[in-house]
Amino acid sequence: MATLQHITASNAPTVDPERVDELREFLDEWLIGTGSFDDITVKIGNPERNPDSGEADPPQLMLYGYASFSPAHRPTVREAVLEDLGDDLHEDERKAVIDAETEDLLWDYAGKHAEEFLRRLSSFLTEPFVVQTVGHEKCRFPLVGFQFTVDTEGEIEYVQLG
Repeated sequence: MATLQHITASNAPTVDPERVDELREFLDEWLIGTGSFDDITVKIGNPERNPDSGEADPPQLMLYGYASFSPAHRPTVREAVLEDLGDDLHEDERKAVIDAETEDLLWDYAGKHAEEFLRRLSSFLTEPFVVQTVGHEKCRFPLVGFQFTVDTEGEIEYVQLG
């Protein structure tokens, strides 16, 4: 049996330069993608200064990797772990168990928070964000794919291919 492999990429929309630190904190709350071989990389790129004008272009959000775009919100998953965890653990053990259980459970929540992620992300954007994922097994049909687009107002469009 072959393993389904995913490839994800996005356009590189500009983000509000005044909110870059806040955007980084927001992104840290999320597992953005999951896959058999890799995660999704999310970076905020700071373009170099234009040599002619001396001004820098606005920062850009870059998302790519060999995994499926399937956001899971870490704090929400952590709350689910806390609800299921009893009070019988010692304080020293408790944090380690909660952290480990949260990381394990993130995979079960993969993709369940995609729309929430995109809506909240839209407040940082200065132009629409488009992310596409394509999956395949042994480089043959059928290919599967989808595209999410979110504009700066939080309106989401979803297109599925295959």
